[in-house]
Amino acid sequence: MTAVRPHLSRIALPALMAALLAAAVPASAERLLDEASIQIKGEARRYYRLHDTGAPPGSPAIVLVSGSGCNDYSGRFTKYFENYPSTLNLYFLEKPHIAKGDSGEPGSCSEAYNRADTLDRRVADTLEFIAQEPSLQAAKERSLAILGFSEGGQVAPMVAARSRKIGWLAVIGAGGMKQADGFLAFADRGVAPYADFTRKRLEAEFAAIAAEPDSLSKEFFGHPYSYWSSHLFHDPLAEYAQLDIPMVVAMGEQDDAEPVESGRLLKTYFAQRPARDFQFVEYRNAGHSLKAGDKSNIEDFIAALAQWFKGERKAYAR
Repeated sequence: MTAVRPHLSRIALPALMAALLAAAVPASAERLLDEASIQIKGEARRYYRLHDTGAPPGSPAIVLVSGSGCNDYSGRFTKYFENYPSTLNLYFLEKPHIAKGDSGEPGSCSEAYNRADTLDRRVADTLEFIAQEPSLQAAKERSLAILGFSEGGQVAPMVAARSRKIGWLAVIGAGGMKQADGFLAFADRGVAPYADFTRKRLEAEFAAIAAEPDSLSKEFFGHPYSYWSSHLFHDPLAEYAQLDIPMVVAMGEQDDAEPVESGRLLKTYFAQRPARDFQFVEYRNAGHSLKAGDKSNIEDFIAALAQWFKGERKAYAR
């Protein structure tokens, strides 16, 4: 039986409150970060709810899926929502076997974390979280939004394709290309560190990973083979092809973690299917986090979600 202990801690976020007041949210509103615990696959997991009080709901509840690595993400994600102009109700499930304060520095991830760190596990955990967390469990069909950052941008469309509760999909820093093909594209373009490998050498490494897909002792680019075997060969386009909900994908033109061609692949695919509600937003001269020079675009992209949820396609007109 799932045990949930809501509101183990609660933190008011004054900086976020200022943004709310500037957006004319009632003065009684307060933005809070709640921490709670939930059982996922028999393990206690931390999750967080970032939400506003004292104001009527203005947007769907959002399920956030973070990127790769074993760092404690709870202290980072709140800043991305500082400019969100509507009433916020966001849920974030921390990955398993991450302690508070974990830095995620290379070599610091535990064996238990590495064993659980696969794409299928992340998808299954997110689906179970939606099915078990009381408020999300009570959500109606197509009433939730899912937002994926980086690696979470691979997870999010898979969850959306498997859960009837998801009514909107937003992705930052991921696209529709297989990761293995993306690495080859980087190598061909001379993008470090992939350019240090020839195409032939990369393909040989991919074959070695496919031959030992469960190996935790052998590594490639800082992750064990068990991680790479679940990510490298997955075809995101197959997930997107199943979706008939509003979708928006954002990438930086100079992204060096996921090639911008991956997002352009989705743009081309959906241009041939105009009945689907899809938008691709490309930020000129921006990197993986959408930052271009001194301009951090991620907060503005997330702020525009409030209008996009209402069906305003001009929210991302560029």
